[in-house]
Amino acid sequence: MTEVEEVRLSLGTAIQMGLVDGRPDPAFSTAFFMTYRKGRCIANCAFCPQARGSKSHSDWLSRIAWPVFPLADALDGLSHTEGFNRVCIQCLNYPHFVDDVEFMARRIRDVSSAPLSAATGPVTIDEMVRLRDAGVDNIGIAMDASTPALFSRIKGVERGANFRWESHIASMKEALKVFGPGQVTTHLIVGLGETEAEALEFLKVMHDLGVGVGLFAFTPVRGTALENHPPPPLSVYRRVQAARYLLFNNLLPASKILIGSDGRIGFDVDSEWLRETLSAGTAFRTSGCVGCNRPYYNERPSGPLYNYHRPLTEEEVEQALAESELM
Repeated sequence: MTEVEEVRLSLGTAIQMGLVDGRPDPAFSTAFFMTYRKGRCIANCAFCPQARGSKSHSDWLSRIAWPVFPLADALDGLSHTEGFNRVCIQCLNYPHFVDDVEFMARRIRDVSSAPLSAATGPVTIDEMVRLRDAGVDNIGIAMDASTPALFSRIKGVERGANFRWESHIASMKEALKVFGPGQVTTHLIVGLGETEAEALEFLKVMHDLGVGVGLFAFTPVRGTALENHPPPPLSVYRRVQAARYLLFNNLLPASKILIGSDGRIGFDVDSEWLRETLSAGTAFRTSGCVGCNRPYYNERPSGPLYNYHRPLTEEEVEQALAESELM
């Protein structure tokens, strides 16, 4: 097995561990590791700073900096830092990356019993078994785009990449056999050019498969192919959040989540029930693996906050409800 000597940590993770100066966030709940190589990911996703065609800084993912550290230092920081409810390994795509992830997972397991996720592209079922046996208990295979055509344009054929919609779907189905129900997730980036109807249909398909969905708001990053593409309107994002929350928590059947004549997501329920159900604010918090909250991954601390990484105040709940334009 290949030995890994260096890794990237998200800047927030490094601050929590005391490896760089900064103010720790008491709500920070996930330690984020990323595989390190000299060079970019061989995939070419249009939104990603790590894409092989990107002109962004190579130490960025979304709008977050990921400095390099010796793996030994990262593991020591992990073992001595309280408050991490999950560890997540973000995986670049390059030859034999699974070997690196397996090594990292085993070393992480030596110092932490926290749930361990790997966010990766499609891998073979044998590779999934290797990762599971190394201690990974949740695998995330990011679709990002909500339709086959958009997938092709953003991260597939039209980007000169090997990713295909069909192989991603097939890989998630295989992952369910290896990791089990509730332990396979995917990502949906809202704002890539999909309609609300397409986003909703994607959520329904993933729900039927038994695959969890973590929502992201598209974030333009300088140097990427989509650097001039705008983020989604908050109203659209809030409605998609509400739909995901109600559907995946089995609070509403799919038949009650509809698209109106105006093209917007709506709910065939009493408005007071809807307000009461959403009033805890949970729908507007970060979604994905249990224990993962990705502080400020999509947004600046000054806002607007697409995903709240902590409980909302009463005022923030009212603001989110108003932004949804559902009531």
